[in-house]
Amino acid sequence: MNLSPVALVGEDIRSVEARIRALPVPPAAPVAAALERLLAAGGKRLRPALALLFGRMLHAPEEPLFHLAAALEIVHTATLIHDDLVDQARIRRGIPAIHTEWPAATAVLVGDFLFAWAAQLAAAAGSIAVVQEFAGALTVIVNGEIRELSVAEAEYSAAGYESRIRAKTAALFEVACRCPVLLTGDAAAAEQAAGFGTAFGMAFQIADDILDFTAESASTGKPSGQDLARGLLTLPAINYLASHPGDPDTSALGGGNSDTDIRSRLFEKIRASDAIEQSRASARRYIDRAVESLAPFPKGEYRDALENLVKSIV
Repeated sequence: MNLSPVALVGEDIRSVEARIRALPVPPAAPVAAALERLLAAGGKRLRPALALLFGRMLHAPEEPLFHLAAALEIVHTATLIHDDLVDQARIRRGIPAIHTEWPAATAVLVGDFLFAWAAQLAAAAGSIAVVQEFAGALTVIVNGEIRELSVAEAEYSAAGYESRIRAKTAALFEVACRCPVLLTGDAAAAEQAAGFGTAFGMAFQIADDILDFTAESASTGKPSGQDLARGLLTLPAINYLASHPGDPDTSALGGGNSDTDIRSRLFEKIRASDAIEQSRASARRYIDRAVESLAPFPKGEYRDALENLVKSIV
């Protein structure tokens, strides 16, 4: 029986979940309640799955691998908490965002606590190289978030967008693929795995930004059109702007116009335009790069799973 890519490491995911659920929850009632709500909501667990697939494929030591996989998911969760607070997003994983039910300070502290716990788990992997890569990725991610807050009009281009998502999203996917291989001591293979992770992350974020225009809220666990509503240009909007420079409704792009009627009209125009398919084509190019980067790795069920996982993005 052929297992799905994530199901192939399903038992390992459960071991990682146990480490995540073993968080030493602070005694403060609001923080404890917020953490419990968030952890119960689950998630895709893509980053741990990638780490586990690479680790199993190359025979990384099990316990350090599990510590690393748990650290990756906890960091991802921490970034979501802070993102939601900065963006004032109200829904995450189908439930109210933490800052909507508790004070903003609680959301900040929960995120901070998770970052600290993730660092401790990464250190428990017992590899200086892994800790260095992990810390470097955190720096890149935070810089990406800061950059998004003050994005300049010069970055309202496909190249500027890709630079932003490389930092904000792809960096954690890169470290999720690089670090399990570093646990085996093979630096050259780790670099190849990092290339897969970067391409995976780029394709994943582009696909997620497409879903913000095409998917119903019930299927994504968050409202549609959030990015456009807060004036953030993602690839579909950038592609539309490039091919419709004379459309007066594009004044709503980049925060230049906060009129909700104009933004709603523009949302529907982008949704119905070729900009969506152009964006899918960009995601597919990154998927092709990811598949190519797997060529040097051993053939077998784990490599097949990684290839199938990246191909499933769009």
